[in-house]
Amino acid sequence: MKAIYVLEHLDFDEEQMSKLNSLGRVHYFDYANDEQIKEAIEKADAILFDWIDPDKLLPNLRQGQFICLPYTGYNWIKTLKLAVDNGVSVSYIPNYSTNAVAEHHLSLILDCAKHISYFNEKYKSGVEVPFNRIYELKGKKIGIIGLGHIGTRLAELLSVFDVEIMTYNRTPKHYKNVKDVDLETLLKECDIVCNTCKLTQETNNLLGKLQFEMMKHNAILTSTTGGIINLDDLTNYIDKFFAIGLEDVEHQIVPKQLIDSEKVICTYHRAYDTYEAEHNRINLFIENIKAFFEGKQINIVSVQ
Repeated sequence: MKAIYVLEHLDFDEEQMSKLNSLGRVHYFDYANDEQIKEAIEKADAILFDWIDPDKLLPNLRQGQFICLPYTGYNWIKTLKLAVDNGVSVSYIPNYSTNAVAEHHLSLILDCAKHISYFNEKYKSGVEVPFNRIYELKGKKIGIIGLGHIGTRLAELLSVFDVEIMTYNRTPKHYKNVKDVDLETLLKECDIVCNTCKLTQETNNLLGKLQFEMMKHNAILTSTTGGIINLDDLTNYIDKFFAIGLEDVEHQIVPKQLIDSEKVICTYHRAYDTYEAEHNRINLFIENIKAFFEGKQINIVSVQ
């Protein structure tokens, strides 16, 4: 019987745990200690984990073992190539939170347009505020930078607001009711600019001083990917924007000017963390293990 080690607490429901148990003998730990991790490395056919540092596990695994990374992105893992070169099968979890992140991004846009967080904070602190007019989305031009899975879903969600949607991508997408344009056109023409693209060497600091200069006065800027927007440059353009919504900034040094500004919303990277997305993620864990045990390869990482 195959040995499956779950090294941390995961929110399996009864049906999911039953499926996992049908694949082999499950060794479940709420949070494995060093001895239990060592045991898993020695005995496991398949390993699941969540917050444990993958670089603590991957270099010690051997040919024929399987480990499922609990995330969509994995390029930051230092020992990934070593594990793959050693014959370890490493899978990942693609697109499990697409809808969650797209809905969160829409919430950021609406919060920026309607000043919901601003009014809530002022009301609870007992501060009177002058009339502070807000935006309607109807009729606005909205630009989405990166029309991948999340950007596409965001475009679908925005379509009900009777807006004109433009998108900038490395390669045109030709999606219905979405206009492909270059980045300069998008920045100059759009009332709301939304970044959903992945952080890569090419997209790091994609939006900085030059791009902010192009944008409309009183535009809204939102992003659900850290590192795309040059935050230091952004501090000099706060007054140009109607509002700014930034998710996934916890691993960046956020300038005090952004934190102190009532125009700026900054949040932790929590857009993906919904009950539904977690359910999807665990289903993919199980599907990946099942496929591996059946001699199939799905959602296997690609390393250079």
